[in-house]
Amino acid sequence: MDEAKRLAALYATELYGTAPEEAFDRITRLAAKLLDVPTALISLVGSDTQWFKSRCGFAAQYTSRDISFCGHAILTDQPLVVEDATRDERFADNPIVVGEPHIRFYAGVQLYSVERDKLGTLCVLDTRPRSLSAEALDEMHELARMVEELIYHRQLARAAQELHEQLLHNAALAPASAATAAAGQVKYLLTHDALTGLANRQALLRTIGDSIPAWRAEGGKAVVACLNLDRFKQLNDLLGHVVGDAALVAVTRALQSHLRSGDMLARAGNDEFVMLLNDPDGEERLLARLGQLMSEVNDHAYGEHGDISLTCSVGFACYPQDGEEADTLLNNAVTAMRHAKAQGGGCIERFALAQRREMGRRLTLESHLRRALEREELFLQYQPKIELAGGMLAGFEVLLRWRHPEHGVVSPEEFVPIAEETGLIAPIGEWIVKTAIGQLVAWREAGVPQVPLAVNLSARQFMQSDIVAIVSGQLAAARLAPELLELELTESVSMADPGRSMVVMHKLKSLGVALSIDDFGTGYSSFSYLRRLPIDKLKIDKSFVQDVEHSADSRAIVQAIAAMAHRLNLGVVAEGVETEAQAAALRDAGCDQAQGFLYARPLGPADAADFIVAHRSQAHPRPLRSAPGRH
Repeated sequence: MDEAKRLAALYATELYGTAPEEAFDRITRLAAKLLDVPTALISLVGSDTQWFKSRCGFAAQYTSRDISFCGHAILTDQPLVVEDATRDERFADNPIVVGEPHIRFYAGVQLYSVERDKLGTLCVLDTRPRSLSAEALDEMHELARMVEELIYHRQLARAAQELHEQLLHNAALAPASAATAAAGQVKYLLTHDALTGLANRQALLRTIGDSIPAWRAEGGKAVVACLNLDRFKQLNDLLGHVVGDAALVAVTRALQSHLRSGDMLARAGNDEFVMLLNDPDGEERLLARLGQLMSEVNDHAYGEHGDISLTCSVGFACYPQDGEEADTLLNNAVTAMRHAKAQGGGCIERFALAQRREMGRRLTLESHLRRALEREELFLQYQPKIELAGGMLAGFEVLLRWRHPEHGVVSPEEFVPIAEETGLIAPIGEWIVKTAIGQLVAWREAGVPQVPLAVNLSARQFMQSDIVAIVSGQLAAARLAPELLELELTESVSMADPGRSMVVMHKLKSLGVALSIDDFGTGYSSFSYLRRLPIDKLKIDKSFVQDVEHSADSRAIVQAIAAMAHRLNLGVVAEGVETEAQAAALRDAGCDQAQGFLYARPLGPADAADFIVAHRSQAHPRPLRSAPGRH
């Protein structure tokens, strides 16, 4: 880090050493409230002092840099989180840790200048140890960006004011070229993105608006296309904002290389680009061109070593069919892009009115889902799993449902992706684990024979929450045998971050619970990788089950999976079984268990208890094919 350059950027803000201001104080108050901490600060780190431009719940206006947590934070590009300062050798003997104000917890997100020099941090503190969830860290990042934008806009306003004064005082003396250059610089700053150099949203809207009269007069056509990077937030979280910024610049250059004369590329948001394409040459050629632009992003290698892949989603709106005003065209292109992302990403969609209705429903569901837990609208159902060899009951899979007060029962295929995207899946997932274990306790107390329950873990819940502590605590509180709980992970979760996945899975396995890989066959796991995982079962995706009766290819795939799984001492479960013929084919292919409408639709707690009692002689509570010593 170039300290001299960093300090120059800091002093250029003209904020260091200045008094508190309400605009900044609002952000620290919001940080303290959102993260439920007593103290939040905007710290500007000087050469030997840190100055608090804003402080909520902190008495001192400044401290020396040598006792500053923020002084450590600006030495890295990653947020600094200290869960317990007394257990961190960097801070254990720090005067503000051992003495007043007795800081135990610190979390700081770096604040950057327009030139990406570190100015200081937005930080939160507490006098007791605590952890910081991924969702809370995301909120800190958003608040830090608000601080940066506020600083940036202050600098722009000051530059514009200085230019105005220069023009007033030196109109007779200064060369016209100097004034013109200064005015051009301010205009450029106001209309362009600082990172990529692209036009910003306001400049794009102005260009579209200026072009519409000519299009209307000449019968011209144009397209506004919105391109959004899929899962870019995960890249930022995993590799840091420096790598993320480099990827955004690389995407910019890749898209620019395919623009034609008269086209325009703008950056409208963090991971969102908008293209104005003139003369689209008909929808067929337009789709081919958008596909080429998408491929340019998807096929490019990102990261320091070229080992990062990105995909994107594209939505577009055509003038005049999809809108005759700049705002309308851009908003409709964004709606189409969001529809493309809702389809799973990596696709191109044209705007349609139905998408707006769909987006309105999605926004409504997202808003209502935030209150669904506290309003007790979520509930669980239980689908039996049956041993194919003898027809014994092997357990149940726990299925999440939402009874919406207006829309009735909402399909999990619709609301679970919303929960994943918004981060709500973490508290919902914790509720599922707690409720499922509570149901086992209720059945035990009612004298119902004990059978295992399988609970799905989402990617966010598995990778970002303390799932080990949650499961351990709930099992201990319920005094349940751990083998009565099975945790299902999707194939993609185990591959997203193999190192971390392995650690978490081994910790869960050490609790005594069973682990399985769900939807196997739809991802990209290899059996050599699976050999290293402490798992007990594979669940074959229902897409293979549906065709197993009539498709030789599907039967061969299921047979191969079953044979290899058994060599690894893994059980094999097939889901989505609807006919006796499918069950027979799966049994012949080597599958051990099956679930689906053939045996029962998802059941409520009372009906599930009746199902258990009816099959009491067939209950099979032991983990399937657990191999002692293998794990």
